[in-house]
Amino acid sequence: MPTFAYRALTTTGERVTGELEAADVRTAIARLQDSGLIPIDAAPATGARAERRAAPVVATRAAKHVTQLTRELATLLGAGQTVEGALALAREEIPDKGLAAAVENVLLKVRSGSSLSDALAAEPRYFPPLYISIVRAGEASGKLGASLAELGTMRERTEALRSKLNSAMIYPVVLFLTAIGAVIVLLTVVVPRMEPMFANAGAALPASTQVVLAAADFVRNQGYLLLVAVTAALFAGERLLRRPGPRTVVDRWLLRLPMIGMLIRDRMTAQFCRGLATCLGGGLDLPQALLVSRDILGNLHGRVAMDDVITRVRTGRTLADSLTQAGILAPLAVKMLRVGEESGRLQPVAAHLAGTFEERVATRLQRLVAIIEPATVIVLGLVVGGIVMSILTAVLSVNELAL
Repeated sequence: MPTFAYRALTTTGERVTGELEAADVRTAIARLQDSGLIPIDAAPATGARAERRAAPVVATRAAKHVTQLTRELATLLGAGQTVEGALALAREEIPDKGLAAAVENVLLKVRSGSSLSDALAAEPRYFPPLYISIVRAGEASGKLGASLAELGTMRERTEALRSKLNSAMIYPVVLFLTAIGAVIVLLTVVVPRMEPMFANAGAALPASTQVVLAAADFVRNQGYLLLVAVTAALFAGERLLRRPGPRTVVDRWLLRLPMIGMLIRDRMTAQFCRGLATCLGGGLDLPQALLVSRDILGNLHGRVAMDDVITRVRTGRTLADSLTQAGILAPLAVKMLRVGEESGRLQPVAAHLAGTFEERVATRLQRLVAIIEPATVIVLGLVVGGIVMSILTAVLSVNELAL
């Protein structure tokens, strides 16, 4: 009998993991539910890690299609369609072949008697634990259509924010690469053509010209070593940041930077509030919503701090007090969440804050890019101008010597 690795929540909201033997995923989920747990996901123990590593790549390519599918399912269920009928209709509109095949498998499992959440859990490459948790909560509360609508809204807002971030960074990246290319062309093409004239002049060259000639010689003869060293450093850094310890240290340090830290904090606030609003709207209670929202955070230091927040909430502390002590979210958001918690309107307040801070992230990013662009141009002008001036100074020195 195969072994399945599972993640689940207890009735108190505590996350538990482990392995159990079952005939299939559906049976494993049923056994977890019979034992009083709330399943998040279950997958074959062999190859489970490989699936989790591969999941973000596939999910990124098909993210928009998954969001569209979620919105269509919510609309169809709201119009009175059954889960089976909604899946059958939505499947015909999916352009991504991999996702279409996954939905076909989900439909077959639903037709054979599985719940939608159990069927989706068998396709972890497209439907992450957050997705499964909200669908399962919607099934339990009898508000599956509303839960899917909340989930679709969250995914749309998240993708819109990601699109703004990517679009804002395109021009600075292109400008930076252009600057590097211009310097390389000067050092490898322009400067070497001037070297014979300086060598035959027999005069001492200015110090700035000697520095430029030395840099050109190094790039021309040892440039491949520099490229290998930079590539190796980037690869080693990327591998190191996959480890929780170094990644937590780096994420904590990034939060302390003047402008970037505020941008990261605002984005983390938007992510947390959007996840909290979606989970509460989908039927999860506060401890469970905090556990699911924790996994949405992109900052690992924020996730570690959120573990302490969850522990304090379980022991009777208010959410606002716990977040204040953690110090990872924007103070304004914490104050607003306190008001929502005291008035019993935590879900709508969190949803409002999510939209507000998503706009703040976009605004802060635009301001940061507005600073980076001219700064890059100035640095490029200084570097290129310095190289050109050093060459012109040497040329003038040679001409004066000839006269």
